[in-house]
Amino acid sequence: MPHCTNPQELERVSDADLRANQRAEWLAGEHRAGDYPTAHVHYDLPGQAFTVVAPQGGASA
Repeated sequence: MPHCTNPQELERVSDADLRANQRAEWLAGEHRAGDYPTAHVHYDLPGQAFTVVAPQGGASA
């Protein structure tokens, strides 16, 4: 997984959903096909959610 500092959060999926990781990975793929070619998934432990993030600046980062 790419490492990014100061990521921009694009989507958030609660881990209460049994398919949260799959959903987050799918959303990341959708963002990669659009304006955020480096979008990927992080897990937010305190927030108990999978987050789709991209480095600040989107395609120009």
